Amino acid sequence: MEENLRRYFLHLGYYVLRGVKFKYHAFDVTDVDLWLYSKPSALARQRTCVDIKNKKTPQALERIFWAKGLKETLGLDACMVATTDSRPDVREFGLSHEVAVLDGPFLGRLQASAKSHIDRLSEEEFLAEASHGSLGKMGGDWKGRYEEAKSRILTNLRFDGANAYINDIQYFLEQRIAVGDSNPMPLRLVYSVISMFAVAVDFVLKDHSALDNEHRFCLLCEGFRYGDSGKDNATRLARLAADLTDAAGIAPGTGKAVFDELNRQAAEIPAEALAEHFSKGSVQGALFFIAIEFESAAFAPNVLVPSQLSVNAQGILGVIADFLGIDRKKVMT
Repeated sequence: MEENLRRYFLHLGYYVLRGVKFKYHAFDVTDVDLWLYSKPSALARQRTCVDIKNKKTPQALERIFWAKGLKETLGLDACMVATTDSRPDVREFGLSHEVAVLDGPFLGRLQASAKSHIDRLSEEEFLAEASHGSLGKMGGDWKGRYEEAKSRILTNLRFDGANAYINDIQYFLEQRIAVGDSNPMPLRLVYSVISMFAVAVDFVLKDHSALDNEHRFCLLCEGFRYGDSGKDNATRLARLAADLTDAAGIAPGTGKAVFDELNRQAAEIPAEALAEHFSKGSVQGALFFIAIEFESAAFAPNVLVPSQLSVNAQGILGVIADFLGIDRKKVMT
């Protein structure tokens, strides 16, 4: 049922993730059955959680409370409950509490609908291939890293999250180059994580769509280089580290050397390449659709090579490779 609904929402044009783990510090709190992301307009984005219960005793009213509580906890925009319960009272109760209910009759129609039968890998198949490809945790734990990337989308759709996705992309690109064509799974994982990265950047930029290219460039350059805290906070922390070094009396001038070194390392991050690409209005406007394209490519029955992607998708993959210092030829072939 989760896969049927995932395919249904994909058919409607949503970006969809399934089985997203909500974590608090070291605790696994719960799973979000489906996480939906949509773009109603250039200035608005909507994030929705879908709670799905395909059981003989679905406890639909409790699930409505649960879904609404999860929505509020995660700061999402909407929530839905999909249940086999067919009682009209359940749907009315949900509507009275701003929870959309996909009830038994709807799920029955969906089961027979072509909208729920897109040809793609299921989440179970994807996870099994990821686990098998890296021999579980012995070879890098591809599955665990992918699950962690998905979790990030619940609470970290900011520059810090986008930068963490870049680290994941680098890891999976290196894995893809290492294994070559012998295993398509690293490329699938590259596509999946890039889709999440595109969503993160799209969500950040939604509040800055009125800026001109130059101001968007400055915003992105600082965000990709320093994260959410920005340059001022990074400079303050570097100065604090330098002052503590001097106070420790390690050696004359060591504090200044620490400060200069931290600034040098920040300056060497080639954030301008990413910022220049994503500050373009044409790229910003297409990010949502590029995210959907990469997600679709990740779960395609036969994985596409990068040269078979759209020009916009190839452009993002190429600029990320440049940022990471990875040869484009090794990435695009």
